[in-house]
Amino acid sequence: MKFAVLTGGGDCSGMNAFVRAVVRSSLNIHPETSVIGVLDGWKGLIYNNYRKLDKLSVAGITSAGGTILGTVRVPELATDSSLLETTARNLHDNRIDYLFVCGGNGSIKAANAILGLIQSDKIKTKILCAPGSIDNDVCNEYGSSIGFYSALDKSLEMLEWIRDTASSHRRVYLIKSMGRASAYLAFYAGIATGAEYVITPGEDVDFEKIATMVDERDRDTRIIVAEGYEQDLPQIRETLETIFKKRDIRHEIRTVDMSYFQRGGNAAVTDILRASWVAYRMVVDAFNKCDSGFYTAYYTGHMPRVIPLNIAADDNQTSHPGIPEAIIDLALALR
Repeated sequence: MKFAVLTGGGDCSGMNAFVRAVVRSSLNIHPETSVIGVLDGWKGLIYNNYRKLDKLSVAGITSAGGTILGTVRVPELATDSSLLETTARNLHDNRIDYLFVCGGNGSIKAANAILGLIQSDKIKTKILCAPGSIDNDVCNEYGSSIGFYSALDKSLEMLEWIRDTASSHRRVYLIKSMGRASAYLAFYAGIATGAEYVITPGEDVDFEKIATMVDERDRDTRIIVAEGYEQDLPQIRETLETIFKKRDIRHEIRTVDMSYFQRGGNAAVTDILRASWVAYRMVVDAFNKCDSGFYTAYYTGHMPRVIPLNIAADDNQTSHPGIPEAIIDLALALR
């Protein structure tokens, strides 16, 4: 059989573990298998840009951040019929039996769109997808994304650094977090580090209440702002400074954007193990001639059902951007 592996969308720690597991599992279970890596994500499929992968080519990459295959965003792929046809035809011409994908929302939607063409043209390629996103917004009703806990580790480290300076200078820090429209990364980082407040997308923020909280604190205050919130850090800072001046609250406010630092760096053990487990399951199923589908897992060893790609690509059926009430209650109890 001939396999191809692709990492798409935004890079995240754990993608390399996924690639390694696809290659090693395939070649150890059936040594005659051919495995190629698609370079630069979906762009590589459009332009037939590949490299042959063997055991040595994936040695030592398990914990490395980013992706050795590269990833270039092609947002128009999911809706551009000519690009979809080119991609489907290239999969056929290269005689790919299975395409293994680790990526975010856009990658899942692109995979589903390509699958529709493949099926209508009776092309034999099957597509198996896994969630790869630091935002944890890919089919999050069926587990968490590869890369999410690695990004949390980085967030915790940076937020602790910021605490040191905030405490030393009695400052308020507004700290931007990635997450797109999802509150998960910012909110979980806030719980883990004990941040005083997390502003989430779509929230009707009571800035007077935040000012009271700052005034009652002795030294430091860290307020995490999720990426999807409609105001940027300078706007929030201006609002709070106006309230501080009116109420004679004497705390300086500083802003920090930790966004891109959250994405890179070594993968957390949780992501390495889950990426390896999901990739292994995919390979075993492929050798058993499974159909296309979306794979995820809550933990290593967990075997939830495989979700059809058309359902996985529909956010209304599989994902929620908000935080479950039980987790909100946890955060409130820890204040």
